[in-house]
Amino acid sequence: MSNKHFLMACALLVASATGAAADSYWPAKITGTWKGVSNQSPIVLKIVSQSTGSKCENIAGSLHDVNGGFTNQVTGYYCPASGAFQFMRYPANSNVAFQVYSGNLSQANPPQSETILMAGSFGQYSQAFGPLGQYSFSLTK
Repeated sequence: MSNKHFLMACALLVASATGAAADSYWPAKITGTWKGVSNQSPIVLKIVSQSTGSKCENIAGSLHDVNGGFTNQVTGYYCPASGAFQFMRYPANSNVAFQVYSGNLSQANPPQSETILMAGSFGQYSQAFGPLGQYSFSLTK
């Protein structure tokens, strides 16, 4: 992802989070298919389940690396009142996460616009899956 796109995504997140009425526009559910880029590589995130009844709700699904052709399981949480989320990405046959994604949702001109942006950064915690560090990602639904 270019710095220009990342900075634009960050600006949208800040702008959407600062409004007094911003929390009334966060979607109650984020299940479904999200497409975008992670560290300049195309990905598809599928959130297949979301619990209900809590301030922050459990989510689970899969993340597919389009170029690499592999899919990994993800689990985490989403907070509908703030748009905040975090999820961990697990390699096949392991319960030890190698990446942790954190960020917020944003939406331009709600409720007229139906496009929702999910953006933030992820930490890489295992050199077996790439260089250690912090990287950007953004997805739309």
